[in-house]
Amino acid sequence: MSQHEQSDQPEGRRGETRAGGGDVHIGTMTGGAVATGSHGRAVHRAAPVGSPSEDVTRELVAALAMLNEHLRLLTPTEETAGVRSEIETIRADIDRSGTPPASSLERLRAYLEVGTTAVAGLSSALPVVQAIERVLG
Repeated sequence: MSQHEQSDQPEGRRGETRAGGGDVHIGTMTGGAVATGSHGRAVHRAAPVGSPSEDVTRELVAALAMLNEHLRLLTPTEETAGVRSEIETIRADIDRSGTPPASSLERLRAYLEVGTTAVAGLSSALPVVQAIERVLG
């Protein structure tokens, strides 16, 4: 490069090449992640398209907590154990990924919609079913 040619690099960096370094300029970014350097790590944890909103998920978590409390009033059975297991699975997935698994929601809804069970008779069952409906769409 001659003295009269212009460079994009600042004067102190002309002709300098470094591995694993450099500048990152982002004009506009929607989603995604950026990492720099030799040990940089970028993680993007957005809810997948079509996943429930944070408000709906919070509503579901609150309803599940209330149902879990009400389950303590019932004599332990295979049914209450199944409901507790689904609640634990749903909560763990929400904590890990932010999204409840549809399969667990559908199984829990099935437990709660059967009108002849003790669990379905709990006052907290209806808000859970309603929250599940909003999450599943």
